[in-house]
Amino acid sequence: MMDDFDEGELGIDPDLMEQMLEERAAMSSRKRPSHHLAPYISAPRSFVSDVCLLTEGRAALVVALCIYRRTRICESRTVTLPTSELAELDVDRRRKHEALTRLQNAGLIKVEKLAGQTARITLTWRRN
Repeated sequence: MMDDFDEGELGIDPDLMEQMLEERAAMSSRKRPSHHLAPYISAPRSFVSDVCLLTEGRAALVVALCIYRRTRICESRTVTLPTSELAELDVDRRRKHEALTRLQNAGLIKVEKLAGQTARITLTWRRN
């Protein structure tokens, strides 16, 4: 039974445990996390490797990492990618467009452009 244990036996500071549970509750109460949730960008090594092997240029890698990050945060393979988010990484609108073209030509993403709307990007890459 869950009530029949001593927290001290777990080897976790009770205050730290309470803080972690509060943070988890706060995270689960959000409907959709903001892209500003954490300032970190990460992706599986196999994804980074495929991007590097199949495309050229720093912008393609930066854009690919941002796309991957947004798919994880939004919990959807189809996302938008605000130019403002890339501007922080020194990728302007022209370089974003070039990178999206390279990534699409490499078969890593699919870009759906709608007149007057932000392009919708679907991550088609799959982990091997």
